[in-house]
Amino acid sequence: MKQVPRRLGSDIGLSGLMKTFHYPRTNRMSIALAHVGWFAEREDGAFAHQLLDDTKRLLASDLSGPELSALWQAGTFRDFDLEACGIEGRQWLTWIEEVAEYRITWNIGEAPVPLDPPPARGLAEAVLGEIASVAQDLESATAGHSYAAVPGVVPALRRVVVDVDPDLGFRLLLRVLKSYFVPVGPTRVAAYHALAEPLGLEGAVVGDGDFNVRPDLG
Repeated sequence: MKQVPRRLGSDIGLSGLMKTFHYPRTNRMSIALAHVGWFAEREDGAFAHQLLDDTKRLLASDLSGPELSALWQAGTFRDFDLEACGIEGRQWLTWIEEVAEYRITWNIGEAPVPLDPPPARGLAEAVLGEIASVAQDLESATAGHSYAAVPGVVPALRRVVVDVDPDLGFRLLLRVLKSYFVPVGPTRVAAYHALAEPLGLEGAVVGDGDFNVRPDLG
């Protein structure tokens, strides 16, 4: 039976793509686009669907190019550095969108269907609460990093939750925490698992082994 695109046993969409960009770093656009194509191809193109949804929602929003760049840079620990390539976040997401849309069209022989309304609007306050609980540590880790500094990440995450989609904002929050190895306690991780369920996410989106879990943090 064909898998439903959101139930793929791992992180999904843009946050899932970010997870797969890792050391060794590359600043070659051809390599980066080929990597996006590989990600969209996974599970016979199933991964392309959520990737397309995420990029379409962000591109339809009022988030600026620098805000979108900050999200990408932080989510990938600058392992594909948009600044070094001379492009900004909105242009990069447009190219990702094109790759995902092409893969879906190839699979079904017609244009992808229009987006449904975001499914998680009622959970925005819960996701904002999780951002608030780690905001100080997250801002320090991202803006203050010695060689992968990215300013403005926390405000950009808040805007995604409020203006785009709480589900995507939650997944990007987890990805940035993991990318910068920000310490979190077991109680916090349990809260993420509890929030993932009503968002319709699999446990693997939270529990993929990438968190820096510190038992002493509670």
